[in-house]
Amino acid sequence: MASLLNRRRPLALVGALVLAATVTVGGSNAGAAPTTDPDRGSVADWSTVTGTDGRVYIADAQGRALQFHGFNVKTSNPAEAVTDKLLAASAARGMDHLRLGFYWQDLEPKQGEFDETFLDQLVTVLDRAEKHGILVILDMHQDVYGEAFDSKGIPAWATRTDGLPFEAQSNWLLSYLQPAVQAAFDHLYEDADLRQAQIDAWLHIVQRVKGHPALLGYDLLNEPFGKQRDGEDILSAAPRVEREQLTPMFQRLTDAISNVDPDHWVFFEPPNLASLGIATSLGEVRGPKVAIYPHMYDSAIEAATYSTDGTIQLDPAFFDKWANAITGYVKKYPMPMLVGEWGLAHPEIKGMDEFVARTLETLDRTTSGWSVFVGCFGSGYCTMDEAGQARPAIGQIFQPYARAIAGRPIDTRWDGSARTLKLRLDGRSSASGATQIFLDEAGTYPDGYRVETSDADGTWEHTTVGGILLVTTPRTDGPHAICVKPVSAPRGCSVADDAPSTPTTVPGLNGTPRPAPRPAPARPINSRPTYTG
Repeated sequence: MASLLNRRRPLALVGALVLAATVTVGGSNAGAAPTTDPDRGSVADWSTVTGTDGRVYIADAQGRALQFHGFNVKTSNPAEAVTDKLLAASAARGMDHLRLGFYWQDLEPKQGEFDETFLDQLVTVLDRAEKHGILVILDMHQDVYGEAFDSKGIPAWATRTDGLPFEAQSNWLLSYLQPAVQAAFDHLYEDADLRQAQIDAWLHIVQRVKGHPALLGYDLLNEPFGKQRDGEDILSAAPRVEREQLTPMFQRLTDAISNVDPDHWVFFEPPNLASLGIATSLGEVRGPKVAIYPHMYDSAIEAATYSTDGTIQLDPAFFDKWANAITGYVKKYPMPMLVGEWGLAHPEIKGMDEFVARTLETLDRTTSGWSVFVGCFGSGYCTMDEAGQARPAIGQIFQPYARAIAGRPIDTRWDGSARTLKLRLDGRSSASGATQIFLDEAGTYPDGYRVETSDADGTWEHTTVGGILLVTTPRTDGPHAICVKPVSAPRGCSVADDAPSTPTTVPGLNGTPRPAPRPAPARPINSRPTYTG
């Protein structure tokens, strides 16, 4: 095959500082660690590492900074929904983890009576995920609190409404504002017996799964909401709820879980205020392994999606507003930040190509990973169609990326139009092993690829194992760059920061570049909620 020949031919670049090659460089390798296989070790041995910009990453057993690309599934029937077919297709496209949303009402339909067959289903998913090299985050999910409000999440026996009314709204997001729903959240946070019941439910799960090799961690509660008290509006209530109710809830759950299982990560979610450009008021949550796990949804797009007369369109200002709002938390309380959900229900609509491209660029510069909503075959939020092909726009998530960085990360950038990944790192690090890059050869480089670095000939090497590119670079101070690009691309891999501040083009589904569409002018939409939780 021609691409194989291209990849095997060494390519010399002019100058002492840049070498492009496509097989392991032989001979002496001054300063470079030996290339290793793609084993990240047990999650129990993972820790953290800090990038040059102060961003905290989860680090594997070899001290390498990890970046995560994953997907969501939420279901009452985990063993039915998370099939080997879905896991295999997702893993083949680079997805390395699953955020599995389950409902407390299915786990504990009656107070104190746990459904062990449901727990068996969670274990079945973990077993399947392990076969496909996918890690799992277990998410205690709620939508409009739970079953007492014709939804799913928290059981009816753990729902206290004070006799207040509930009327389902045509836009389900607005149902959170109903008095009965707000009272239920308030009691969950304040009533001692419900606090203990929530702890007991989590510990019942933890005791069952804590030894599973596919487990990454626990997401304490999906999109928590709260009560608007007398004299408050929604936006004044939210900071109080975050400071006085959510922070203590996250801390007591983290303490309880970490006391039983200190080896896995505890993820906690702020209300979705950042999607409105409003910073979270959560306090610090402490634990041996904790990470903040916000969501990223354009509230105007989501409101339009669930409104019969809504107009879905791109707002270029959304991305910086979200980033500026959410990054303040990890600057104040340094810890890893991953995004637990982002996505869109109508990726085929004009402007959504650019929406996805800008989302991915924003996540690359602010977080260390994400879980797209939702991994499935079909329409709506699904990432793949019924034939298993990437869907319009959202298919951009299937791209090369650095999974494990053997050095202090500076940044990573994906240029979809050029099909080029550029990774910069500081080589002076305690990390061992090679930098791991998922290649996506079939989808992105059907005609072959070339690997280049900013380092001198003889000081670096690379090889591939199971579709993962392994690159070793010198363990020396200062920036090093690694570039992966098509064989036909211009040569050169500089440590300079030469990426544009915003993407100007987005890739086609088969890697073919096309211009990004211009954003449509803003139009008002009906039924826009001011706070979605």
